[in-house]
Amino acid sequence: MTLSSLSNTTLPWQALRPELTVTDIPSQPQDFFALQPRAGEAVRHFIRNSHRTLLVLKADDQAEYASLLEGFIQKHQPEMGVCGVQYTVEQGDSFSFPRIYAEPAQSLEDNFAAKKSVATALYFDQFQLFGSLKVHASSHDIQLHAGLVHQLNNGVLIVTAGALLAQFDLWQRLKQILTTGMFDWYSAHPFKTLPCEIPSYPLSLKVIVLDNRTELAALEELEEELYHLADYAEIESYCSVETAEQQQQWMRYVQWVAQQNQLPASDLSGFNKLYQLLVRDSENRHLINVSPLKLKMMLTETALLTESNLLSAVDFERYFQHKTAQFGFLREQTYDGILQEQIYVATEGEMVGQINGLSIIEYPGTPLSFGEPSRISCIVQFGDGEIVDVERKNELAGNIHSKGIMIAEACLANVLELPSQLPFSASLVFEQSYGEIDGDSASLASFCVLLSALSSLPLPQSIAITGAIDQFGLVHAVGGVNDKIEGFFTICQRRGLTGKQGVMIPSAVLNQLSLSESVVSAVKNQEFFIYPVETVDQACEILLQRDLVEQENKTYDFDTLPLSRLIHQRIDQYSEQQSHKFSLWDVFFGRKNR
Repeated sequence: MTLSSLSNTTLPWQALRPELTVTDIPSQPQDFFALQPRAGEAVRHFIRNSHRTLLVLKADDQAEYASLLEGFIQKHQPEMGVCGVQYTVEQGDSFSFPRIYAEPAQSLEDNFAAKKSVATALYFDQFQLFGSLKVHASSHDIQLHAGLVHQLNNGVLIVTAGALLAQFDLWQRLKQILTTGMFDWYSAHPFKTLPCEIPSYPLSLKVIVLDNRTELAALEELEEELYHLADYAEIESYCSVETAEQQQQWMRYVQWVAQQNQLPASDLSGFNKLYQLLVRDSENRHLINVSPLKLKMMLTETALLTESNLLSAVDFERYFQHKTAQFGFLREQTYDGILQEQIYVATEGEMVGQINGLSIIEYPGTPLSFGEPSRISCIVQFGDGEIVDVERKNELAGNIHSKGIMIAEACLANVLELPSQLPFSASLVFEQSYGEIDGDSASLASFCVLLSALSSLPLPQSIAITGAIDQFGLVHAVGGVNDKIEGFFTICQRRGLTGKQGVMIPSAVLNQLSLSESVVSAVKNQEFFIYPVETVDQACEILLQRDLVEQENKTYDFDTLPLSRLIHQRIDQYSEQQSHKFSLWDVFFGRKNR
């Protein structure tokens, strides 16, 4: 396959980054809950439903979302009259016990009248939540202090699942209030009684439990009846921007965040660049992160790097480069190791049984992840059919990686129609890899390097590969594709682009692409190429310039034999050699047939 024919299979530079389809900036901002129709409707319904007192709401940013939720509830909470009680304490003396009376509250100034319609308690103790009874050390006078549940009578309390898990006994008391509609006083000390009887009183409360899935799952394990008691909804971390209307909604939301935090507005190019950066985070052109905390951080840091009153694509690109450099120490150390050949990764020439796979590197304790090429090698010897994954043998590979290698083996046997007992042995190695690896994104590379070793055909070292495959040879999506492409591109660029280098990716990940300016520019100038593939057949045509299996109505010569026939010829030659060895053994040692 010539270079010109290869170029027909590559992606054009226009496909490497998403673009907004809108041409005008909307004039009216809109708040966060305009992007949350399901969560907003669930909260409104919960507030109106007098028979439900508990709502479990999945949210990833509790502090940020809680304040937004408070504002949303205040807009939709009906006006409430005076509710609660007025506790009157008749202090005791040396001849009598103290007495406490409760009367319905007549004004907001009464000591246990409701003061709020909604409040958030991300962290609390029993006294903040349920109030307290204090006894003076010398006079023994009694004072009652209202807690959040009293202040929120007929209102909504927002708490986190993590806080309830840390003090699960408080959840049991809170649940009693929600199910009975009454507040009862209890001694704070398990072995001491209250100094006197304190009347209970009706308390109507609604509670929203806010947290991420992990904490909510832990709460459900301890409270098996959680979803019998509670409604459920989710604050969605991502919003759809597939249509022009949805893009307009998202732009209005960005304007609202900027206004709320007194930050500069963005022009159309700025919105477009911000969208591209958010796609890098979500790895989906149709879904982007709407976390107000993340968006506020991006807008704030971009504004700090410019003096403009209108943020443009140049300003957001400056922010991206700034964050890349800020997090870049470990990445640069890794790339220097490759460039100085402390870690050997070839980016030119051809080799049999060697290929460049693409990995994502993550360091614990840092927010950094980046792409790195990894040399995968394979040696084949005709033997008993065992394919040794060295990483798996040495317990350096996770279960998903091991599954991917096994699938590559099964796919090879299926495509080549090999017998159940493979007539060869092979060893697969991630060279100079000394840490744990996981994931199935190397299964396409493992399949190709096995083919190269079996056929003795060289693979181009200028093309790196990522992709997962199934047993039928279909190539499936993987994660981190932007970082993987940019990692290999960086190594090639610093060594000098040759015009033959590129990356092979699954066609299924095209909607994840949002590549850096340098990669897009190199592809535009035909200095770097990106090859999308859907099947292992397409990968073989690009890498080995041969068909994987024989095609109908197509003639072949020695130089164009399909890989399957070439490999079968080698297996047949080996079988003849083996049978010849046994024949000589019989002649010399007088072996007889019986």
